[in-house]
Amino acid sequence: MGWQSKLGRKVRGGLGVFDPLFFSINYLRNKRWVLLTVLSASIIATLSRLLIPIFIGDAVSSIQNLQYSAVEYDAILIFLASSISGGVQFIVNYGSQYISQTYSYNLRKSVFAHLVRKKFGFYEGQTSGDLLSRSTMDIEASRNFVLNTASQLIPTLFMIAFAFVLLFTINMDFAAIFTVAVPILIFIGIVFQRKQRTHWRRIRTYYGQMNEQLQENIVANRVIRGFSAEHSEQAKFTGTTGSYFDEYMTVARLRGKYNNLMPLVVSAAATGILFYGGYISIISASDVGPLVAAVNIFSMMSFPVSFLGRLIVFSENARAGISRIETVLDGHDDEDLELGDSERLKGDLEFSGVNFSRGDLQILKSVTFVIRKGEFVGLTGRTAAGKSSLINLIPRFYDPDSGKITIGGTDLKTVSLESLRKAVALVPQEITLLSGSIKENIAFGGHDTSMDRVRWASHIARISDFIESLPGGYDTMVGERGITLSGGQRQRVAIARALMTNPEILILDDATSSVDPETELEIFNNIRREAAETTVLIVTHRESALKFSDRVLKLDYGVLTAGEYSSGPDSPYGQSYEASGGE
Repeated sequence: MGWQSKLGRKVRGGLGVFDPLFFSINYLRNKRWVLLTVLSASIIATLSRLLIPIFIGDAVSSIQNLQYSAVEYDAILIFLASSISGGVQFIVNYGSQYISQTYSYNLRKSVFAHLVRKKFGFYEGQTSGDLLSRSTMDIEASRNFVLNTASQLIPTLFMIAFAFVLLFTINMDFAAIFTVAVPILIFIGIVFQRKQRTHWRRIRTYYGQMNEQLQENIVANRVIRGFSAEHSEQAKFTGTTGSYFDEYMTVARLRGKYNNLMPLVVSAAATGILFYGGYISIISASDVGPLVAAVNIFSMMSFPVSFLGRLIVFSENARAGISRIETVLDGHDDEDLELGDSERLKGDLEFSGVNFSRGDLQILKSVTFVIRKGEFVGLTGRTAAGKSSLINLIPRFYDPDSGKITIGGTDLKTVSLESLRKAVALVPQEITLLSGSIKENIAFGGHDTSMDRVRWASHIARISDFIESLPGGYDTMVGERGITLSGGQRQRVAIARALMTNPEILILDDATSSVDPETELEIFNNIRREAAETTVLIVTHRESALKFSDRVLKLDYGVLTAGEYSSGPDSPYGQSYEASGGE
């Protein structure tokens, strides 16, 4: 029983070769008519192709029996069968491409839809290069399997079935030899599949690592050159791409070994038929036409059987890719942007006993405060005090462990994320501009994207004069991540972008650190004058910015200290500012 159990496990494992096919069905809904068309065309093309050896056998028998008029008839049938097979095969090939491209099109849309909804915690555990690999090469690997399944596997399966039927009609002994050969081929394929699986998963992992290293070296090229780290980075990339090469070569060796075994089995079966059929034909002095037909049928099986070996390669590659794609498609880490009320939030911002932690590290401890609508409030504290964590709770990039955050008395957890983030605009420490023009970056996310509105936001952010001095003006391209702009210019474009959304709450997380103090105060004055109803919360260490604020909140290792300091010359920040002579 032990060997039977082991064989059963192998067979069940071998059926996993079709896992990518079952996965793809979800992305091919409403395309049943195409699938049925390809299926029907495959039946016609395969049957027409297999009839050719039968007609050839008939022609040989006609020649053997000196029935030359029948040879012409058989020749016409061979031509017709070849023409039908070739014409219908075009439908199979085109339909297969349509199916595979439809699948990848729908899958790419689904992956992207999940990526833009993933919680921030998901990205903290992933690398951008690996995610790019999952969204491109892994999808392409699974698409190749779908393509080859539709264009090759379906015709191959029909060919095996029809070949058995035709051989059975020719000679039952020929069909018996065929029946013995097929299970051997299937067993070889299953063993081949199991030996490849681990290697393909490693290949997909190494590919993601190569993407990540390439991206890091392109984006951080100034840092790498600044520290003369070219050689070490090159060595690291060489190690990764070397591992990728080694795994591929291991698969190539396995492929060369097992792919050659399959045609060998077919050739051995064809040889057996030739010897056995030839012996019977000599003994019985019967027509050799059926023997010729049987040998030709077996010869036609060589390519389809070889394809079964390649299909296993495609399948393992696709399975490795799909297992990585599924971590993106898993909705566990997705945000539901529409869940909750869609009301427009207005009013005071209030934290009530808010606690927040990451793992075992508690970052915020029972934080409680109120910011009145229209106030300009500063938030300060030493490095790692929890300032960025606090402001990230307002647009619900993260949720607190306990406590409540409200705007106008409405608990933020009861409001849809879409409505909340329309009411809250955050300019983060690390500014990211999109590839495109300055106008496109400023207008991004805004409801009113008119040129007048863009100029209004640019004026408040004190960036309009610089933009208008450029040859291309607002149509000037900023390059990837805004690389053509200075740090201060990127920050001011980002502030203008945030103002375009007309937010109820504007959060500036050290967003003027690269701007000189004079320009910074001009920006603050413009915001206070032009957006007087907007509540502003600025995270900063600058005394000039803190003095400008109506009030100042101070965090000390996650605790809001007793000082909800007011601004002005008499405040601790004002006194410090006066003593330093300003910034």
